[in-house]
Formats: sequence, C-alpha cells, structure tokens
Amino acid sequence: MIRAIDRFLENVKRIRRSRVLSPLEKDLEKKIGRAFRIQGREFLREFARYRDRFSEAVNDDELARVFSATFAETDEDLSGPIEGVAAAAIAASYRHRSAEMGIVIAFDLENPPAIEYLKQRAARRVTDINETTRGEIARLVVKGNEEGWSYDRTAREISKRFREFAVGKPQQHIQSRAHLVAITEVAEAYEDGNRRVADDLQQAGLEMEKHWRDSGDERVSDGCAMNAADGWIHCDQAHSSGHMHPPRFPGCRCWEEYRRRSTNAIS
Repeated sequence: MIRAIDRFLENVKRIRRSRVLSPLEKDLEKKIGRAFRIQGREFLREFARYRDRFSEAVNDDELARVFSATFAETDEDLSGPIEGVAAAAIAASYRHRSAEMGIVIAFDLENPPAIEYLKQRAARRVTDINETTRGEIARLVVKGNEEGWSYDRTAREISKRFREFAVGKPQQHIQSRAHLVAITEVAEAYEDGNRRVADDLQQAGLEMEKHWRDSGDERVSDGCAMNAADGWIHCDQAHSSGHMHPPRFPGCRCWEEYRRRSTNAIS
C-alpha cells in the first residue's frame, strides 16, 4: 500500500514537472530552430567568398574564418533564448520547492550575481552547441572536397544539414537537433535550480537527500537505471554514474527528487 502511494506521488510530480517544462521546451525549440536557419544562411554567405576558387578546396584556416564570422554574427540568436529559458526554468524550480517546503525561496532574477550566472551559463552552452555545429559542417566540407563536389552541391548539402538541425530527422522522442538542445537546456536549468535550492537548505541547517528518478519505460538506459537503483542517498553524494543529478546526457528524461532527510519525499 505504501509503495503504491509512493508510485502515485512520483507520477504526480512527474506530470507536474512536465506541464511546467513542456511549454518552455516548445518555445526554445522554435527559437533554436530559427537560430540554426540563420546560421545556415550566414555560413553560406561567408562560404560564398571562396566560390570562384572552390576547385582548389577551402583550407582549414579559411573554413575557420567562415565559422568564426558565422558564430559571431549569430551569437545572440542562441544565447538570448537559452539565457531566458534558463531563468524561467530555474525560477520554476524555486517556486516548486518553496511550495513543498512551506518556506519562501526565490531565485532573484534582478540580482547581479544571478544575471551574471545566467549569462555565463548561456555562453558555455552556446560554445558547446557551436562546436557540435563546427564538427558536423566541417566533416561535410571535407567529404565534398574528397569526393570532388562542386561548390553548388556542397552549398546545397550544407543548407540541407542546417535545415535538418532545425526540423530534423525524428529519432524516438527527439524530433530534431533543435528539439534535443531545447529539452536538454530546460532540463539542465530546472535540475540545476533544484540542486541550488537543496544546497541553500543544507546551508540553512537542513539535511537533504535525493533520489534519481527515471522515465519508467523500456528506453531507460543502463546508466540511468543504475542511478535510480541507488535509492535515497545524501544530497552531496554522487550517483553510481558519477553524476550529481540529471540529465546524464543530452535528451535524458530523468529527474531528481529531493526531500528533507527522514521525512516524506518532495521533488
């Protein structure tokens, strides 16, 4: 009976989390998709500088300049939406924890340290996203050079790849690269907020513990299942995979549940 109640409460928390995060994910997916399309146009505009001598192949330094100009021109198209959704997701996690703990805990978005934290976080995430883009497109250019593609064919393939980043090739619960970025960014921000609350509560003298929760279906990875099997552990203890909290990888659907030690769980 107790276990059935626990499962029911866990599902309630999972549904509540989804209802809050889903609109943020959809909004960010649209904005990231738009950013990828803008990057594609900007990249091809810079790449066109080498059209007349394309048969000689674009060298690494020239390609690096194209990437540098593209990323500089589109930085705000990525960083702005990521910074905004992180603020919303972290604030939501603070509201949820406040309601469950019965105390007022707020993430002050007007506080200079909070603003700087969000900007630095967004900058790191944009760097990661751009490096993945660099690798994907560079491999495509190298392939074109090796196979003797014309400039026009190479440009078409690059344009196609950027469109795929935006609208994608659906795989299981991931619809596109923009979707993957969106659900990962929202989850990381929300879970980061939860962890910050737990840290604040511990600094205030409360002992906190946590439980890794997976999605409960057949697509749960072995690493996430292993973390869930850890059960309740101290808040400062790493899970079996070495992670302090989800997501364990891009697109991970897990979440962390927190509670005051030796009391009923909260998430």
